[in-house]
Amino acid sequence: MNLKNNRILIVSIVVFVIFALFLAFVDAGASTSNTGVDQKISGYSFSRPNSSDPAPTGVVYLDLKGEDGFSVILEDEIADLIEEKGFKVETVSMQPVIYDSTALAVVVNKPDIFYNPFYSTATMDVEFVYSRTGNMEYLDMLIDDFDKPVVFSSMDGYQLLRHGQLNLSDTTKGLVTYPYYKRHLAENIAAGVVDKAFSDDL
Repeated sequence: MNLKNNRILIVSIVVFVIFALFLAFVDAGASTSNTGVDQKISGYSFSRPNSSDPAPTGVVYLDLKGEDGFSVILEDEIADLIEEKGFKVETVSMQPVIYDSTALAVVVNKPDIFYNPFYSTATMDVEFVYSRTGNMEYLDMLIDDFDKPVVFSSMDGYQLLRHGQLNLSDTTKGLVTYPYYKRHLAENIAAGVVDKAFSDDL
């Protein structure tokens, strides 16, 4: 009897370990999600491009600042969407300087992810600064104060700058693994950032 009980215990432990590893490392899920993204976007432009303005090189300089593994996933998702638009992405540690092509800085401010295999929730605030011409001199000012307006100088020439804040809230029900849930969140945020940053409006 003891031998039978021991076998049952060992099998149970093995099954539990396999299930735990599945949840932790496999990207899979069958679920329904209720995801909302609130957006606040400011746009600034000055003048119009002309033949004397240096043309963007087709490169987008990308920087994503965050403190956990989620930021790495989000950076990959954003880079993939930008590349689908025909750009080459170069990751940099963004500084408040003028780059020689389009630049996009993204900051993950407050990630709050609760994961459960059957019921997961998340809220997070993401901020981005996009410059069509690569002028990131206003980067620190905008990140510090969303409502502070940008005033371009007539010496700056053509400028197109966008500053956005996105607040994501998500509830997902069903059997999902942790990698799947993080990717689900990253896909929604990346779509919002790239859509608004590269919008033809303004």
